[in-house]
Amino acid sequence: MSRRSGVFAAVAIGLATVLAVSLAWGLQHAALANPSVLGKTAPRLAIETQYGEQVRVWELQGKPVVLNFWASWCTGCVDELEVLSRASGAHPEFAFVGANCQDTSAGFRSFEQKHPHPYPAGPIVVGSQQSYGVAGLPVTFFIDAQGRVLASFSGPLGATTLDHYLGLIAT
Repeated sequence: MSRRSGVFAAVAIGLATVLAVSLAWGLQHAALANPSVLGKTAPRLAIETQYGEQVRVWELQGKPVVLNFWASWCTGCVDELEVLSRASGAHPEFAFVGANCQDTSAGFRSFEQKHPHPYPAGPIVVGSQQSYGVAGLPVTFFIDAQGRVLASFSGPLGATTLDHYLGLIAT
């Protein structure tokens, strides 16, 4: 190997290392920086469950809220469903709400039949995902008992990450 190709290989390895570290940090710190909602009162949002029940997030004040935006076709949303379901059952002091986005009625109903969960979920009937700045799915917002958005996380939640965010909004 020539000296020139050795230098090239060292630079390539150095760049690859920097990229890998940046990617790992970004995945570990995937919280959204959405200044339009973070630290402010959560925008009005309501969902309608498959049973016709309307859940109004703004009426859940007094209890911390985990608001998860998802869709039936989103593989990351399916991946995190078990984590959210377990946490919802283990932490009744929190209100968990699933806001279905960018989905058809048939897609939503089919998903609900295949993937039962203990917390209410449904299409948005009041407000919008845009009012929260949601650009991709899944994304989860953590709202304190006073109705303020304290944090958000973009991407599928793991149990450790979810526990961290629950700690931020616990009363």
